[in-house]
Amino acid sequence: MILSLFSVFVSNHLNSEYFYFACYGLILTFGIVHGANDILILLKGKKKTNEIILKSTIKYLFIVILISIIFFNFSELSLLFFILFSAYHFGEQQWTIFGSNQSKSISLFYFFFGLLIFSTLFLFNQNDVSNIIFEITKIDISENIYSAGFIFSFLCTLLLIILNYQILKKQLLHQLALLVVMLLVFFTYELLPAFAIYFVFFHSIPSIIEQSDYLFGDSIQSENFKKFLLKGATYWLLAIVFLVIMYLILKNNVDFSLAIFFSFLAAITFPHVLVIYKMKSEIHSK
Repeated sequence: MILSLFSVFVSNHLNSEYFYFACYGLILTFGIVHGANDILILLKGKKKTNEIILKSTIKYLFIVILISIIFFNFSELSLLFFILFSAYHFGEQQWTIFGSNQSKSISLFYFFFGLLIFSTLFLFNQNDVSNIIFEITKIDISENIYSAGFIFSFLCTLLLIILNYQILKKQLLHQLALLVVMLLVFFTYELLPAFAIYFVFFHSIPSIIEQSDYLFGDSIQSENFKKFLLKGATYWLLAIVFLVIMYLILKNNVDFSLAIFFSFLAAITFPHVLVIYKMKSEIHSK
């Protein structure tokens, strides 16, 4: 919350072009780093030889490349699945910041809360979102879709809060405060800064803390955080190299724009969502 509010102050005192570069920087650092140790999470509790780590890394990279190919060849379906996958992932992360929930019935709530985050962000940035969707899929989106999506996800989220009140009641005040700041960010910024602030401060950094504790739980939290960053440095570098290669391949055919940037995020999001789902399932089962 403090970092998000501070970003509003920074944006008012920083040249808009530099602020945009800062937002890209946040996504390309903390945003990507939060998925940089997926291989270690997959191999937790298993024997880790250099050969096993290398094979797992190659398989993971193959999945990312395959998803990238599918995304660019079946863009409409891929974009839909990206939003649906990410909705659950964002909702789950948001509501497990303050501790894990044991109930399996809460999964539907996570999905609709994440969908509410997306629909709110889209509602405040309709033109930018429509342009990106058209650039990726060549489909024109009606403005009514954004309002309908927001109302639908809001009503479903509200209903599921009521149905799961006993499970969620301890977090409601904290989450309401976070939601107010989130709405302020979405209302204040254009699409990229709004997404960057949410993605890094509300999602990625809390996720890094949780993952680092899962991987290195015997140490002090700050030490775990440092270990996570150091362990993830190689995979973060591979992700940046992948982005550069994708740019070099596509630069003569398409403009390097927000559409390509979000396509890259989609490609690395799919496997990460499955890894985190596995991790949280193990945490919840303890």
